[in-house]
Amino acid sequence: MKKSLSSLAGYGNQDLLPPTEFLANPEDTEDDCSGCADPCTEHKEFPSYLHIEKDFPILGTVKPYGRHILIATGLTDWPKYIDDEPNSLAQALSNVIHQNKSLPWKTLMTNASMTSRFSDQPGGSDILIYPDNILVSNVTHANMNDFYQLFVAAPLSQDQSRPDEDRLGQMKIEPSPYRNLMLLCSHRKRDKRCGVTAPMLAQEIDHVLREKDLSEEDVSVMMVSHIGGHKIAGNVICYINHGTRGIWYGRVKTCHCRSIVEETILKGKILKDLYRGAMDNSFENQKKRSILSW
Repeated sequence: MKKSLSSLAGYGNQDLLPPTEFLANPEDTEDDCSGCADPCTEHKEFPSYLHIEKDFPILGTVKPYGRHILIATGLTDWPKYIDDEPNSLAQALSNVIHQNKSLPWKTLMTNASMTSRFSDQPGGSDILIYPDNILVSNVTHANMNDFYQLFVAAPLSQDQSRPDEDRLGQMKIEPSPYRNLMLLCSHRKRDKRCGVTAPMLAQEIDHVLREKDLSEEDVSVMMVSHIGGHKIAGNVICYINHGTRGIWYGRVKTCHCRSIVEETILKGKILKDLYRGAMDNSFENQKKRSILSW
């Protein structure tokens, strides 16, 4: 019954896949041992008690969004609802978003494990923004309204002019220091499955990156708060192509990490079997991206 209901809802509809030129050649991922009948001895298995849904179609399970805001916290877990945490930047930004008129696109806001190494003002925090592919430092509660107007409500365009210096105040803008970004949902207080799977995936990804001599600037791996899809953990978002392409994967296992790095990060190719969806405008000429709405 579950399969039939999901099918009726539209999950798994092949029209939701990106254009074929972006799909990885199955022969290029044949070394991926995740399809082995027996448990893989080379990679760690997720604990069986996690009860990860294995049959539900994951294609089409990303809600449409046009911009992603990543707030530096230096943590890997957060209160269940980050916008309810008192005195947090997530709460402050959420309040400003709700106080202003709705935008033509949805803004996704998450906390991230990165630290605010670029901010030099008391109480200032770093925030990464995609698809803009920029880092804004020295964001505080006091300048949150300006941050919203300058960066969250700004048009989705690759040719934005630099914001007025007077409006910026102490905030600073620079290109994202990361050529590619891999985000792993580790929000344990929201769902244990993500809290358990994310560290295991991070360890395997780190192994692959070290083997390929890829630095943090080449590929940064971060833990993030809730992005949806706990029952199909592990959940991974890859920002590639100068941050303009956001690829969502679900049911990622340690066996998949090498293929994700080699195909998606290094070649820009999509692993069809893991693909949940993508950030708006990630692919040109894609007629249908999601069946979900906010």
